[in-house]
Amino acid sequence: MTNIVHFRRSKMGLSVILATIFSSHTAYAQQSSTPRPDDLIRPVIQCREVQNDTARLACFDAAAASLAAAGEVAVVSRRDVEQNQRRLFGFNVSALNPFDGADSGNSLQSISATMTSARDLGRGEWLITLDDGSVWRKTDSVDVLFSARRQYPVTVRRAALGSYMMKVGDTPAFRVKRE
Repeated sequence: MTNIVHFRRSKMGLSVILATIFSSHTAYAQQSSTPRPDDLIRPVIQCREVQNDTARLACFDAAAASLAAAGEVAVVSRRDVEQNQRRLFGFNVSALNPFDGADSGNSLQSISATMTSARDLGRGEWLITLDDGSVWRKTDSVDVLFSARRQYPVTVRRAALGSYMMKVGDTPAFRVKRE
């Protein structure tokens, strides 16, 4: 009797999984646009929770078929995304940058670095190079008091209307743009 009950449960579990997979494939086929990456990866992760070996294999096979049908798929680690956001911080490439995170609220708000060099361009303008290789141009008339030959801790943060503010050491913050 126990084997019959177990068989019925596993058969029911397999039916539920296959129905779920079929409905997701039907919904996927009805979409004319490219599926979101979450819609491709989520089924693979959900298959791990299936207890029955046969049903789990069928689930993984269906998820793999969805991935293959999507064409070229790239998997990027969260660390790579964070490094990319930092590297592009200050550039206006959000429309071109799939790792921007602006739509998810995860966009980078500030960076901290060390000033490796600063060049006085005259008329209150400066070019400041950070240890990450980024170069920033001072764009406002705030007077700055720092030595161009010393290394200072620097914080660059997002400000209003797509602008950026830089704080070098203990100086007041001033507006900058990425070069």
